[in-house]
Amino acid sequence: MQTILVPPLLCSPLVYRPILDVAWTHGSVTLADTRHDETVAGMAERLLREAPEEFVLLGTSMGGYVALEVVRQAPRRVRALALVSTSARRDTPEQLASRERQSRLVEVGEFDRLVDLAFPGVVAEQHEKDPALLGVWRATTHAVGADVFLRQQRAVMGRADVRGLLPRIDCPTVVIHGADDRLIPVEMGAEIARSIPGAELVILKDAGHFLFVEQPEVVAASVADFLDGLDPDR
Repeated sequence: MQTILVPPLLCSPLVYRPILDVAWTHGSVTLADTRHDETVAGMAERLLREAPEEFVLLGTSMGGYVALEVVRQAPRRVRALALVSTSARRDTPEQLASRERQSRLVEVGEFDRLVDLAFPGVVAEQHEKDPALLGVWRATTHAVGADVFLRQQRAVMGRADVRGLLPRIDCPTVVIHGADDRLIPVEMGAEIARSIPGAELVILKDAGHFLFVEQPEVVAASVADFLDGLDPDR
């Protein structure tokens, strides 16, 4: 079975390095291309055009928005679903205003400044001063670049609220969230898990929004447990 990984906003495939070997032991692995479309629905449509008939889907943050839209468009094609550090809600007015400020900063040529200003929000408070995490964050974001960031930002700002979809999801689902996520609070993950019948909620301690890098071994083990549970021979 193919596993499709959908990356977060402004993040290259580097963010998924801790789980690549885990996913590969269960079949082929591909990364969804979210760099070209102006809407979350368009990102989902592109993923479905390029995907096999059935697949396992893992989406993080913006990738989770895309994953839920994929389920809305083609529920029978998603064999299993992992939603990481994400929400089913639209942005609040305050979040939209923050995104507008970020976009304006990038539009005037301050992309590097935006990357560094965003870093404290994507990690747990106790990891704000970690130079290794900052280095990985800079590497993942600079591989994406300013133009793609602005396109993804517009897509995220225009996304729909999909809470009404959640009770209709009937594939095996795990929701993974950092306990110390300040960008998308853990309550958003818990809301998704409560609303999807039979969904499992995994909360990772000492992790914020950048949990694949903050807690790589723990998140890899959580993904492995979920994928193992889909395989009757394991």
